[in-house]
Amino acid sequence: MKKKLLKLLFWIAALIVIIVVLNIKVSTRQGINYSVHTIRIPLYLKVLDFLDRHYNYQWLVQRIISNSETDKEKVLKIFKWTCENIKKVPDGYPVIDDHVWHIIVRGYGVVDQSSDVFTTLCNYAGIEAFYNKIFTKDRSSCAILSFAKVDKRWFVFDPYNGVYFKNKQGELANIEEIIKGDWVKNSIDTVMQGSGIAGRKSDIDYTSYLKNLSPITEMGLKRANIQSPMKRLEYEIKKRLR
Repeated sequence: MKKKLLKLLFWIAALIVIIVVLNIKVSTRQGINYSVHTIRIPLYLKVLDFLDRHYNYQWLVQRIISNSETDKEKVLKIFKWTCENIKKVPDGYPVIDDHVWHIIVRGYGVVDQSSDVFTTLCNYAGIEAFYNKIFTKDRSSCAILSFAKVDKRWFVFDPYNGVYFKNKQGELANIEEIIKGDWVKNSIDTVMQGSGIAGRKSDIDYTSYLKNLSPITEMGLKRANIQSPMKRLEYEIKKRLR
């Protein structure tokens, strides 16, 4: 009888500890028009929100890349979807920065947010991808470009402006070809014949930026690939061991 009582008391105590821990207040941040605010929420809500976003990413990506036969086809479908569904910020609307999934739900974002969506969805499709600032030689200006790895080669995209790059043979230009100058700018309306979407006009002169590209050796842990639970756990452990 004593053993049963002790066991019951143990489980009651454990349940109380779990409830207390899950109700600990933790921080999340949200930027509105580039002013960042810290919001305090209970731990259980942060965990539930994280898992909700994770499974939504998985579900969305499977819809986008369904019936794809190659990784290149997957990347192009995700690129096309991003350009179609993440619009430029409408006049008078606030610029909100919190989670990538919220950008998808809102349906609009600034330049880095379009790349954020594109590269996050690529990682959920099993394709390494990230985005970065690429400066001119004199560092007077920069462009935000996305990089996706297909068949061991990195390819360059600008989802905000609907721009990608082809080589002289008419194939997607990889980063080595671009560095050598073998590239031509293309717009989203030529990604897939019959897509029916109008190309986004971009006045950016990419030459001064693409000249400063460097070969990519490894990606590491970045925002685009730490949205899944295991990658986030790995990231948090490494961050605390620094």
